Amino acid sequence: MHMQQISIIIVNWNTGGLLIKCLESIVALSEQDLIRHVVIVDNASTDDSVLQTQEIAQEHGYAIIRAKHNLGFAKANNLAWKFIKEHEGNDDHILLLNPDTEVRPGALKSLVEVFEKNKTVGIVGPKLLETTGKVQKSVRTFPTFVVFIILFLKLQRLFPGLSIWERYMMTNFDYLKEQQVDQVMGAAFLIRNEVLKQIGLLDESFWIWFEEVDFCKRAKQSGWSTLYTPSAVVTHHGGTSFGQVAGFTKTRLFTQSSILYTKKHLGITAYITLLAFYPIGLLIAIIASFEHIKQRKYNISCL
Repeated sequence: MHMQQISIIIVNWNTGGLLIKCLESIVALSEQDLIRHVVIVDNASTDDSVLQTQEIAQEHGYAIIRAKHNLGFAKANNLAWKFIKEHEGNDDHILLLNPDTEVRPGALKSLVEVFEKNKTVGIVGPKLLETTGKVQKSVRTFPTFVVFIILFLKLQRLFPGLSIWERYMMTNFDYLKEQQVDQVMGAAFLIRNEVLKQIGLLDESFWIWFEEVDFCKRAKQSGWSTLYTPSAVVTHHGGTSFGQVAGFTKTRLFTQSSILYTKKHLGITAYITLLAFYPIGLLIAIIASFEHIKQRKYNISCL
């Protein structure tokens, strides 16, 4: 039976040499017949990451779309999806892939086979490995209002053993077993083409964070399930792009996306209440940033 093809979208922002490693891992795959398009959207990088990839992209027919400014994750992915639809890829499954990943041999075939075997699965995520080879915890339950309060106030740092936090983080999840989950990490995120046709791709109201969680939630509301499978493996070096964002800015973007998710999925009461916690969350972020700066200065002075 002929498998449906995949188009791969990679959104890049200052990932240096990791982007070319990602592309090299795709080139090395034996499942080339499964891949129709590889589209790289560069979010106005200031490094030479795209320059490094031009030769390999040209050689293998990969498309590079250069944004004039940073569009954010959702809008950049949607831009690539539009390109794919306009270039004979309207029926493709779409793999959202971080530029700081390396796809292991057989991963694409294993991901597509999940769709072949499970007609109600709309999203599938692979086993992610950290650079060291350790399994990365990549599945979560859908966040609740209480989870967002914990995140805003950073209570998980003070009380890491909170049962509601451990449920959200799925600390006892068996990463050796294929199973249905609420959400998988967006670092490697394969979407069935029928889901895309039914609900579209990512909500551009999310600039960064929670766009893939929102997508999993919308898919579930439309009758599709999300599956984690250990049969496909992807190395995820992790946090490269937004590790560059300052702590306060990161918190601001994170809390804004949290509030948007709450408004969409948790009701007006939760939304209004979380809005009241917004300035508190930002204040905590400012304090944490100052403490981080002080600690760095102290460490440097002790060298």
